[in-house]
Amino acid sequence: MRLSESLRRNIMETVVGGILNKFKIKSRRSTFFFEDILANYIKECEDAGYGEEMKEIAQKWAILCTQQLTPTGLKKLSPSIYFNVVAKNVWTNIGLMDFIHATKNGSIIKIETKNESITRIIEKNSFPVGFFTGILNVLFKSQIEHISKTQTKESCEYIFKIMNKPFGIISAKEKRVYDSLNYLLTIEGFTLKDALKKNILELKKMNKIYFRGKIIFPIENTVFHIIGNKSILLEKVPFISHKYFDEIIKKDTTKERKLALLKTLLQVMGWGIVEILIKNKKEIVVEIKNLPYGLQVEKNDWEFLIGTILGYLWLLDKNLEITNIKEAYKKLIITYSTHHKH
Repeated sequence: MRLSESLRRNIMETVVGGILNKFKIKSRRSTFFFEDILANYIKECEDAGYGEEMKEIAQKWAILCTQQLTPTGLKKLSPSIYFNVVAKNVWTNIGLMDFIHATKNGSIIKIETKNESITRIIEKNSFPVGFFTGILNVLFKSQIEHISKTQTKESCEYIFKIMNKPFGIISAKEKRVYDSLNYLLTIEGFTLKDALKKNILELKKMNKIYFRGKIIFPIENTVFHIIGNKSILLEKVPFISHKYFDEIIKKDTTKERKLALLKTLLQVMGWGIVEILIKNKKEIVVEIKNLPYGLQVEKNDWEFLIGTILGYLWLLDKNLEITNIKEAYKKLIITYSTHHKH
């Protein structure tokens, strides 16, 4: 079902600060994120020699999502039906890729994609290898060996081998706990649907949503918690974020309007209910309630989000830095302060 149709029919139900995806039986909360920021973070890590770690992050994320969020009946399907019917239907309709096809020959599985997320921006990377490995781990309850990959921005081919060595389930939050943490209260205010109506975001060709010409894509948020817990080159995130926003946010917009846009973007993309306060001209406090929680058993970690916000706030003042992070139940308060050098 196309993204536009999902929104119209409330299969993607939008509320203030969140999006609930009721597609495919097991509902879950969805978030959208700036594809270029995540892709360029992955590229930065790959270029610094952390390709294997990027693969591991994607693999763990895919295992957790497939294990915890995919109905049992779907996990019993053959890989060709799983990828060529179910996954293709979901992923192409939410704009994650334009095409996917899997074939199995004995213990060898070949997966072909076109215009897949992240690779379409940075080309060669290990992230999709880990992602597909994780799904195959769960479908076959087996260890999977990655044989080869061929990647261009437009099309990719991955070859895997089923090792027939047992692969057990990994620890995760129970679905009930995950659901209660991600429970969304319905309050009055601006939602994703409103942002599309007002053209703050645009739904264009091949089911992709754009913000000022750049894709924002739906992503189950556990991946950001896993990245945060791995803590690889997170100090680069504000710089990647700043470069991204600096190219698309008008320089002459007032400080107040820039902050209002940040609040709107975070809320309509499903990151929670956001309040931004300016204190004594040197401090900006961002308070987020009802944040998206992950499936991992390790702590929830919003450092990637916090760094992305800092990069945006550098549009106002390049001297801002993170000076305090306070966590409470379903609430995060981040203080960004500036200490001007004399």
